Amino acid sequence: MNSLSEKVISFNDISPIEGVYSDFIYLKEHALITIIKVKGVNFDLLSLYEQNSIFDEYGAFLAQNIHYRPQTVSMTVPIKMGTYLHKWKLQHIKSSQDSEVNENLRQLRASYLYEYQQKETDLSMAVKAHFIVLKEKLKKPTLEYLQDAEKKLTEKREEIMRAIHQVLNAYDSQQEVLSAKEALSVLHQFLDYKTSIYNQH
Repeated sequence: MNSLSEKVISFNDISPIEGVYSDFIYLKEHALITIIKVKGVNFDLLSLYEQNSIFDEYGAFLAQNIHYRPQTVSMTVPIKMGTYLHKWKLQHIKSSQDSEVNENLRQLRASYLYEYQQKETDLSMAVKAHFIVLKEKLKKPTLEYLQDAEKKLTEKREEIMRAIHQVLNAYDSQQEVLSAKEALSVLHQFLDYKTSIYNQH
């Protein structure tokens, strides 16, 4: 049995995230990060030549931008069912308050709501997402160096966005810079997938 004096470790204790600065994520190691979401390419629709070409182009992209140290991450993210679930929750509440709705229909609607809530947390209902993570370390944790890191990271991100667009533009792939809120959600999913599902809306 654990002693009462033992500290309970929370997600914040193990998380590398310190907070948000100017729509960037600020890490406890005194660095700013930004995340670019990259829409995947459907390889099943490409010829062998096109597949080899995209690998070559992507390899060249990494080689040309190695000084920026981009980190590529592919991870499973949940399908957002918030709006759909909200409608079913309203239906369930109306059913429970309406005396004209018979018990069988009430139970049926409740069972549908339960099933959809279960599906929301089911890994089989998730999709693969691809991200490029860029980081800029601060020389010192001061406002001056924070602003300097923000400027450098913004320039770095713009250059990477241009470069990845040149590689993937012909394959109908789109890229978007995540806001701090979206980036926090992605990091939460990466670090703690199961509980992050309940905070996705």
